[in-house]
Amino acid sequence: MALTLRKVGLVGLVLAAASLGMPAVEMAHGQAGTQAQTARTRAEILQLMRREKLDVVLPTAMRDNGVDMWIHVIRPGNPDPLAVNFGADAYGYLIFTDRGGPRIERAVFGGGDPALFDIFGSDEVARAIEGYDYGNLDPSVYDEITDFVAERDPGTIAVNSSAWLAIADGMSHSAHEQLMAILGPTYADRVVSAELVITDFRASRSQRELAAFTKAVELHREILERALSREVITPGVTTLGDVGWWVREEMYRRGLNAGTSPRVPIPRILYSAVSERIAPPDVRWWIHHNDYVIQPGDFMTYDITVRYLDYVETDYKRNAYVMRPGEATVPASIQHAYDQAVRARAIIRPHIRVGQTSRETLDRVVLALQEVGYLYTPFIDIGTQDYEMIQRVMTDPDRSGFSIDLHSQGHHGGSLITVGPSPAPFRSDRDDLVIRENHIFSFEYMVHTHLPERPGFPISINMEGNHVVTSRGVEYLHPPNERILLIR
Repeated sequence: MALTLRKVGLVGLVLAAASLGMPAVEMAHGQAGTQAQTARTRAEILQLMRREKLDVVLPTAMRDNGVDMWIHVIRPGNPDPLAVNFGADAYGYLIFTDRGGPRIERAVFGGGDPALFDIFGSDEVARAIEGYDYGNLDPSVYDEITDFVAERDPGTIAVNSSAWLAIADGMSHSAHEQLMAILGPTYADRVVSAELVITDFRASRSQRELAAFTKAVELHREILERALSREVITPGVTTLGDVGWWVREEMYRRGLNAGTSPRVPIPRILYSAVSERIAPPDVRWWIHHNDYVIQPGDFMTYDITVRYLDYVETDYKRNAYVMRPGEATVPASIQHAYDQAVRARAIIRPHIRVGQTSRETLDRVVLALQEVGYLYTPFIDIGTQDYEMIQRVMTDPDRSGFSIDLHSQGHHGGSLITVGPSPAPFRSDRDDLVIRENHIFSFEYMVHTHLPERPGFPISINMEGNHVVTSRGVEYLHPPNERILLIR
């Protein structure tokens, strides 16, 4: 799956900045502003991103995967995973055909934005898809779709059905049966899953997407660093849940989509000088429950996501320490563990390159860290079992261990539904995916180090930032996590 997109340099960022309505110099230096835009501006930005995605990314995504036609079926009332790319009002049979020119032909039998599609089916087929006269419908109403496909005679037809990839599996069983009937046996035999086309289409980034993501990570950084400060945290009073709800309210205040779940992400206490854990050790945290009152001597990490324009989504962390009375700095053991984590980033960074597969990247990163003395702990992504692995592997008190999760980022918070190259021992289904130009990813890894204050129970520090890979290597979209935030 070879994708080639335009490189984003200063000129590209200037153009992208203009499309986002922000000063070019401000954008070029990553200072993307602090507030979300008005409803009209957001709609205009989304429209620009959708058009550029279809114009620039789609042709290569289809051609590199040997697909002549991509039929994406969206049933009204059944939200589709790619609605963000086609518009929430798109429904029916979206048919993308490679007819050999620089642009992919875009047709919709149903409904959609005229600015995104070239050809529209009849009102009769649109009404049929919406459900009018169901039970008394003449099946011949769909003949115009059958004839449209036959006229183009595609050799390979990709459809949104996949046992592997959730976002490529938006078509229901009944919709699939109907599509096969519309295509007829000749063209039904040419159908393949669109999972690889959709992977490349989603994971490859246009310049406007990069500009939007850059703004999102700056909003993320501002909110996160304020949350880990005395503005929000009063030691001995504020609970972890209080911090989580402050973040949720701040996102609503800024016009960001913060969701409606009654649960909110909360900080994770990695070490406490005064409090004991109440659950089995977990690689992700030492103490982690809503009612815990933050205390002096607590060292924590906090992971939030910001969903901007309801299109891009961030996922990264910051670390903070609550100073105890009389302390002038972070305890030496915590600082040493943190320095070991920061040091690892400089070792990892040169080995993340355009053109490598996920597996090649993981292998090179692991070897580089092992060569300088770090111990590899290949996590399975189950926190308690991963912590037991650390305890088994790390028998030398003077050595640190590590695990890697350099997952793709952009539309989701880093879960396994996120598409694209993702070097990690527990994401082996992505091993053969290639890192391409403008790949947005989460620079995430964990470093485990022994603490003399907690013998037998190493501390695991998760370092994470959202950045981009270009032909020049890893380029930072926001200042990397290089210091522990102090709460005095």
